[in-house]
Amino acid sequence: MTDTATKVREHYSPTDLTNRIKSALSTITDEGQTLSVAQFAPFDQFHTRGILATAELAAAAGLEPSTRVLDLGCGIGGPARDAAKS
Repeated sequence: MTDTATKVREHYSPTDLTNRIKSALSTITDEGQTLSVAQFAPFDQFHTRGILATAELAAAAGLEPSTRVLDLGCGIGGPARDAAKS
């Protein structure tokens, strides 16, 4: 049976990350085109229930367009990017 350390090592060991990211994004839009928050959401909303949970949590927190939010150490910023689009 594979131990946790081996699973983590395998997950993070693939090389050529930049080209793999570009390849995945090319399925959404042409290179050089600006992605919308909605287009990018499948790639940066990694928590349970994705963008739906982000929207519900923002509503529960009472976030409004004038609200200022500090995203500190929260991964690649998907939820903050979604909050900022309003």
